[in-house]
Amino acid sequence: MTEMDDPLEIYRRSLAEAPQVVEEHPPRIERAEVWPYPELQRLWARVQVSPFAAFPNLAFTVTDPDGAVVCTMFMVEIREVYQSVTLHLRQTPRPGETYRLLIELSRDEAELDARTLDFELVFQDP
Repeated sequence: MTEMDDPLEIYRRSLAEAPQVVEEHPPRIERAEVWPYPELQRLWARVQVSPFAAFPNLAFTVTDPDGAVVCTMFMVEIREVYQSVTLHLRQTPRPGETYRLLIELSRDEAELDARTLDFELVFQDP
């Protein structure tokens, strides 16, 4: 009978032999945009971050023209550099007025980057 290696030992060896990924700089937000859906109750947000070795968090906060928070989303340990999400406003939309989207990139309780986008709540076909 053929003798087999212990599966845990195979796993440990493969981890030890794997190349270590080193970040040259902390990840940052490279591109971001936001587009209201036709009914103006939802927003389509797209974000691209620079490559990373350790998974960062991504937070979205939408405020209305008065500065009141109308939507938040927190994504824990994103795995991909490109994120496309739909955000739902929690109050009646105010068409044509200027809203603000704050996007924050963080890891281990430290903010790595942030981007603020002011946009009019008007449907435009992207």
